[in-house]
Formats: sequence, C-alpha cells, structure tokens
Amino acid sequence: MKKKAIIKIIVFFMLIFGIYKCHRAVFFNKANHINTFILGEGIFEEKFQPFSGGVLMSDTYSYYLTDSTKFRTLLGQCDEKERYRCIVKGDSIRAVKYSRRIKYGKEIPIDSVIYSISKLKRDGNFE
Repeated sequence: MKKKAIIKIIVFFMLIFGIYKCHRAVFFNKANHINTFILGEGIFEEKFQPFSGGVLMSDTYSYYLTDSTKFRTLLGQCDEKERYRCIVKGDSIRAVKYSRRIKYGKEIPIDSVIYSISKLKRDGNFE
C-alpha cells in the first residue's frame, strides 16, 4: 500500500513540474542574461537563458533584437543545438535561425525573418 502512495506522490510532482515548465513566464524570463552582440550602430542582439534543464533536459535560450531604448522584439527561442545570427544591411535586419541537429555539427539555416529598423523604432514594442 505504501508503494502505491509513493508512486502517486512522485507522479503528482512530475505533473506539477511539467505544468510549471510549460508556463509562459518560465520561457520568457529575462533574469539570466547570457550575452549581448553588437550588430550595428545602436542595434543589439541579446541572449537570455530563461530555463536550464540541468542533467535531464536541455537548456532553453531566448534571443531578442533591441536598441535598448525604443524597442525589444523576440526573435525566437532555441535549445543547445540551435542559434540565431543577425545580419544588418541598411535599414533591414535579417535574423537567421541555424540548427546543428540536422547534419551532426554543421550549422544549417532552418528559418529566416527580415525586420525593418525604422518600423521597429516607430512601433516601439517591448517584449
């Protein structure tokens, strides 16, 4: 009888942890700043680690595009085998998501988005 009770308690805590992990506040937490890349004059790419999986799960990283005063927009989220790189050309920024999962260590582009710097500054969204 005690064995069933212990199993129920373990399952309960696993369920609670799973719900906690999937909660939006965990994935968009900006408390753990990893680094900032300078892309151009006054434009930065910031990397945060909102969730560390420890030994059992992979880490999650959030990438933001910002000028630190007028806008901050979420580029996306990656795990340990993915990353974002941004290229500035004039008034546009091309954010490319790369993955090392497909070709065993070789970075392959899997997604791309183009942003207008003037539109980002005009809209003034802070995420």
